[in-house]
Parts: sequence; structure tokens; C-alpha cells
Amino acid sequence: MPATATNRAVQQLIDRQVAEGRQIGVQVCAYKDGRAVVDAWAGTMGPDDARPVTPDALFLSFSTTKGVAATALHILADRGLIDYDAPVAKYWPAFAQNGKGSITVAQAMSHQSGLHAMPDPVKPEHITDWDAGIKRMEEGVPAWEPGTATGYHAVTYGWIVGGIVQGASGRHIKDVIREEIAGPLGVADSMFVGIPAGLDARLATLAIIPAGEGLPIPDDADFYKAMPRPMWPHFNGMPFRQACLPSANGHFTARALARMYAALAGDGSVDGVRLVSPGRIKLMQRVMTTDVDRVLGVPMAKGIGYFMGGEADGIHGPTGPRVSAFGHSGAGGSVAFADPEAGLSVAVTLNKMSYPLPGEGVTLEICDLIRSELGVA
Repeated sequence: MPATATNRAVQQLIDRQVAEGRQIGVQVCAYKDGRAVVDAWAGTMGPDDARPVTPDALFLSFSTTKGVAATALHILADRGLIDYDAPVAKYWPAFAQNGKGSITVAQAMSHQSGLHAMPDPVKPEHITDWDAGIKRMEEGVPAWEPGTATGYHAVTYGWIVGGIVQGASGRHIKDVIREEIAGPLGVADSMFVGIPAGLDARLATLAIIPAGEGLPIPDDADFYKAMPRPMWPHFNGMPFRQACLPSANGHFTARALARMYAALAGDGSVDGVRLVSPGRIKLMQRVMTTDVDRVLGVPMAKGIGYFMGGEADGIHGPTGPRVSAFGHSGAGGSVAFADPEAGLSVAVTLNKMSYPLPGEGVTLEICDLIRSELGVA
């Protein structure tokens, strides 16, 4: 554990959050200029699991997974296998059906393809059957003219990025993540999109709160087309945990996520392990849209697969005030990101889901404390 003042301050904060009942279990890790400065954990493994959280506990982190999947795509782009501005159909010809032939990789990865909707009614197999998900994206009809609007592809992003990666590389995205990110960084035992057998004892259990619960969102809104209510009860079950869904079912430690983003917060490498070339980082910071999101109902800065930092009405989220910061949050509070201007990466994994108001919440408290302690606020 880093013997830093920042680490001590974070440990005190998360211990207090647990004591106050605002957290059940949580891990936090952060790097500054390629060096681990925070490695803290607290609480228990789940609402009905009193085992203490350990640094190697695996937390289902929902859409924080999208940032890992996006990184896999950017690694392939760095090697010349993907052109962001080329049509998706260049790599995945079947995707061109039903008016999707001109959608670029950058548009698809920034939620502009109009393929946000899940089947209605949604069934468990709709989130666990990889081949069927790929086929739905191929046959899908955009809900709007691609490129003219953005709407969060909460679940369907996984098959879109997976189809692009497989078409460009000939490899399944879960293999690219393992072979190009997790393995080289030494976190192959702590970064999974699809849990293999034998890891049950390391799995934290979520206190699940479905997205949108308690909010005045109409039943027929795009919000619930993208994130149907019936899917949420399945997320602690092993069929979902074992499936590959690179939009929503990554299981990580905070250490693994922070290490990946530490490379991206610097020159593309950490501890001598290079993920991308130094010049690629600027391309990974490219902002594709800041429009109001048709699913989430608020303006959001989106990059090529990442959510960006920045402020709205003077308020920033966990990723911080700089729009050049990039990564991804997950439903209920997990987050992981790189802030290259500050040389900072941060990851928070947790198992008590919550949806605080803008400018509030346990995750923001943690990230803001780290920035303040390091003088990069």
C-alpha cells in the first residue's frame, strides 16, 4: 500500500463512507505520473456477504467496461488496423444493412448510430448470447439518421465495438482485451469481460438499484429502450457474469483499471509496458459530440468509445473538470479514467449502487479528494 498522505486521506474517507452506510464495499486506486499513489479498500463483499473486501476482489462495474473495450479498439487503430473515420462496414460488411453503410467507426463508438434499443420484451438470453447480439446489430434499423444525434447505447455498444474489433483483427474482443491489455500489464487475473470458472470466491455482490428507479421517466422513453427494467435482476447471476458483454459486464479490481489508465495518462506506457504510441493519446481525446443525449436527456461530451470530463453549469463529475480527461463511469457509481493533463489515473469499484444528483455522491467525493490532495483540482 502506498505510504502517501493521499492514500491515507482516501482510506479515511472510504472507511467513513462505509461506517455511514453510504458504501458496502469499495476499492480505490490511483496513479500520478506513472506511480501508484492510492491503493485503498474498505467494507464487505456484498449486502449479504460479510467477508471483508480485499484488493483482489472482483467488482462488476457495468459501463466502466466500455472504456476497456474502447482501449482495445484504440490499440488496433494505433497498429493501423482501424481508421476511426472509415465506415464500420469496411471491417464488418454485414453491418451495412438497413442504411448503416456510411456510419463511421468514430460515430458508432460515440453512440451516434441509432442502435440503442434492446429487444422488447427483453429476456436473459438477449444479454448473454453473443452471436445473437452481433446479428441484431447487423440487422438493426437506426432510430434516427446516423450522425445527426446521439443516444447512449448502454448495452448494444458491446456488440458494436465487438463486431468492429473482430472484423478488423480476426480476434474476439475478449481475447484482444486479455492479450493486448490485461496480460501485458500483469493484470490478467483482475480484468475480465466474462468471468471464467473458478473465481466465484472473489466476486463481490451488488446491491442493485435499476437505472431510472424513482425518476419520472415515461415507460416508452428511449431511456428504457436502452436499459430495460427487466434486465437488472439478472446481473448478479452467473450466466450474466460468465457471458461476454463488453458494454456492461466487466469484472475488475480498481488496481487493474487504474493501471490501464495510468498508461493512457502518460505517454501510452506504464512501467515499461506500452499500450499505444505517444501520439495516439491526443487521438483518444478527440471529442465527437457534446449534444444532448436522447437516452440520458442531458448534454454529454463523448469521445471515440469514452465519456469525457468537463463541466456543465459549473459542475463536473468524477472524471473531473478537464474535457481532455477520458474514461467511463458505470451504472451505480464505478468509474475509471485518465487525465493526461494532470498525469492522473483513478479507478473506483463498488457494490452499493446509487444515482446521486450532479455534484454529489460517494464516487465524486473520492475523485475530488484525490485531485485536491495531489493539487490537480
